[in-house]
This record gives sequence, C-alpha cells and structure tokens, in this order.
Amino acid sequence: MSGVTKEQLRMLNAICGDLARQINWHGCRLDKDDWRHLLSGTAAGWRPVLGIDDGRGHTPMVLIGSSSLKLTKQQAQDAITQGLAIGDDPSSQGLSAQPVRWSDAVLHGLGFDPKEIAA
Repeated sequence: MSGVTKEQLRMLNAICGDLARQINWHGCRLDKDDWRHLLSGTAAGWRPVLGIDDGRGHTPMVLIGSSSLKLTKQQAQDAITQGLAIGDDPSSQGLSAQPVRWSDAVLHGLGFDPKEIAA
C-alpha cells in the first residue's frame, strides 16, 4: 500500500492546527503536534511497550503510535476523517466544546470556497 501523500499531510496538519486552537481534549490543551500524534497513533494502531526505567525502580508501560509520515494513504484518510469528526461534533468524544470553525486551508482541502461560506 502506498504511503501518505503531501496533500494528505497538509490537510492533516491544517486540521490539527484548528483542533489545537479550539478544542480542549479532556482537560488537556494539546498543541498541533500532539493532535497529529493522537490522530496518527489512533489510525495506525497503538503498541504498548515497556518504558524507560526512571532510576527509581519504576518502569511504566507506554503507548507508541506512528509518525504521520509513516501512515499509509488509508491510515492518513482515517486520521483526517477522525480529526474532522472530532471538530464537527466534539460531544461525540465526550467534550463540551463548540464545533471547530475550520480554517481556509481545511475548507479548501474539503473542496469549499471559504469566501462562499463566509457570505
């Protein structure tokens, strides 16, 4: 299966930027990179691994996701779709937030002319 396209990466990046500015994820303010990791890890599947020993005898389990650069086209589409769904209906994830006002970059990526929507 072919890898993620530059267009998909631009769209995912724009979606993550909008989510970072407008959505509080269950009490945590995620930045654009956090959102990209969350969506990419969810699309590609999380892997539990033993964490690094902190020197105090505590070795936690951590979840490893995937870089957005390593997604397949389908996984990238899934991440984009999930990001749009969260932004359009935050309550679907138990979030009390207004729907995201998508940026011009996202609207263009969806095939809309932002000027027509603003009118």
